[in-house]
Amino acid sequence: MPKFITVKKTEQEQQQAARYLKNSLVYSSALIGLISLILGYGGVIYLIFKSGPMAPLLTDSLILLSVGLIAGLLQAGYQHYLYKTHPAYFADRMRRAELRLTRQLKKLGDPVRVEHPGRWAVPYLYLAAWAGFLALIALYLSKLNVVSVVFLPLAGFFNARFFYLKRFVKK
Repeated sequence: MPKFITVKKTEQEQQQAARYLKNSLVYSSALIGLISLILGYGGVIYLIFKSGPMAPLLTDSLILLSVGLIAGLLQAGYQHYLYKTHPAYFADRMRRAELRLTRQLKKLGDPVRVEHPGRWAVPYLYLAAWAGFLALIALYLSKLNVVSVVFLPLAGFFNARFFYLKRFVKK
């Protein structure tokens, strides 16, 4: 009988984790990705009308979009790894989000901690990614306008995350 309870609890955690990913990550990534894509390419279109040569603008915009796509795929891959190996982490986040609405968050206690090989490097990788994003902005500010430089990598990031996570989160 204890095995049945354990299996039932694991299935319930998996469902809560999938619901958290769908509601908190997939839907928000779709919305932010769409807005960023419109703003980013809106800035490029503005530059096309303002200046003459179109090839360098499109090349630079595709480079910015590609960098964001790669970063989004890497982060979504890490979230997929956490989803497959530690569904209790996302299930706990879903429970906390639901209890936060009813102001009963104190009932849960401490949040679930994730421990896996290489966990120590994750904050440093996020810090390096932000530093790379800021360096990319500084590099391309002389070639494109601020709107395009900021929103094109974000569009790539959030769209890659949306399409990657959408594949394995059930409807």
